[in-house]
Amino acid sequence: MHRHQTPLRGVKATPHPKPGDPNYTATNYAYAGVEGHIHEVVEIRGRALAKVGFRDRKIVYYFLEDLELDETAKRGTFHDADLERGEPPQ
Repeated sequence: MHRHQTPLRGVKATPHPKPGDPNYTATNYAYAGVEGHIHEVVEIRGRALAKVGFRDRKIVYYFLEDLELDETAKRGTFHDADLERGEPPQ
């Protein structure tokens, strides 16, 4: 089964990438200000990078420091919703 292990999994996250940051692409900026949720967080070169999923099922990576988090939100991702409906994991 495809599962992610992270304490922030499912937390609502709104990206606010810094303007002109060379680490980000046009896709990152297209989803700026759009609410998504965290799938997982990994550390790369000492920086926390979050995998953020959006309603259209697009996945975009952001540095954790560039995300506004709502930790009061219900945890879970669309994978969990699929399982609740009886659909096989992707």
